[in-house]
Amino acid sequence: MQALAATYVWGLPGRKRGERVSSGTRYVARNAEGEIVAIFDRPHAAAPEQLKEQDPEMIAFVTGGASDDTLRQNLLDSDADLLRILEDLINVLVDNNVILLTDFPEAVQRKLMNRQKVRDKLRGS
Repeated sequence: MQALAATYVWGLPGRKRGERVSSGTRYVARNAEGEIVAIFDRPHAAAPEQLKEQDPEMIAFVTGGASDDTLRQNLLDSDADLLRILEDLINVLVDNNVILLTDFPEAVQRKLMNRQKVRDKLRGS
């Protein structure tokens, strides 16, 4: 069987993006070595085998084989990136007068202004 370029597919035509199908099973495609290479919501010519969503092999594929501790660390590592994204989003919304800085509680205003001062200082040096 030819290996598929897709890693996994969770959407069905006619459904909202991100909507889950509650069947509890998925169809998997495997490469020549028997490893899962793609997951589908419905039967597919390249994915005849059906597995439960909780199957350890399916979970290992979706998580990249990472342990729970590794997955938790990945979340922690991405927190700083997400914080910067949210900070930039808030700045864009304030700059475009979509929201006002005063719409936030005072404690949040202080934190945002302090972070902006630090960023301005770093840019200036």
